[in-house]
Amino acid sequence: MALDRRFVHVSRAAVALLLVLVAQVLVVITGSGAIQTAGAVPASCKRPANGFVPSRAEIPAIGRTVKVIQVKRTSSGQVGAGPVTQEGKWLMAMDPQTKPASRKGSVILSGHTWPDGSALGNAMLRDLHRGDGIVLTGSNGRRACYRITERTSYPVDEVPRNKAFRYWGPEQVVIVACSGKRLGPGNWTRRTIWYGVPVAPTPPPPAQPPAEEEPPSLLGGLLGGLLG
Repeated sequence: MALDRRFVHVSRAAVALLLVLVAQVLVVITGSGAIQTAGAVPASCKRPANGFVPSRAEIPAIGRTVKVIQVKRTSSGQVGAGPVTQEGKWLMAMDPQTKPASRKGSVILSGHTWPDGSALGNAMLRDLHRGDGIVLTGSNGRRACYRITERTSYPVDEVPRNKAFRYWGPEQVVIVACSGKRLGPGNWTRRTIWYGVPVAPTPPPPAQPPAEEEPPSLLGGLLGGLLG
């Protein structure tokens, strides 16, 4: 019976050690970029040298790639929105003020929210969170990748314009969607804004020089000669 208890104890210890080793392997693999979360940006994303006009937006967190259209500002200077149509509910509208990869200012995007929950804005409200990514793609394969660092909901009249819609400062992506309570067509009580920062591939670590062999100590050499 004592032998059986020792066997069970050793077996449990072996299983625990195996689980620890598996967890460590997963951490190493994940850190190297071989495994990514569903909403992460591609590890190979390289920033273009100059700003460009994107035609598509890939949002892994919602499992969709959508068309991007340029939308001018209103006569009062407000950020414009895409068409309120069946096609428009899955379009990503972009303000032309700042292009992706411009190195400064806000790249402003928006998506419609529909009361039946079937539009781009609804999908982002459900599934787009901090740590997720968005990839903007243009001609010649140019891509700008961003990682969401903040998601905040504001009352419609309290959106911080100097934070969200700036043309100065470090480049960021800003995605806007209506949220809160719907009071009527196009009239919602809140705005949810996602802020993101540019993502560039992590350079590989520098190669480590081979370790130099230490010369044998004097005592070791003497002993080796005597024993030889």
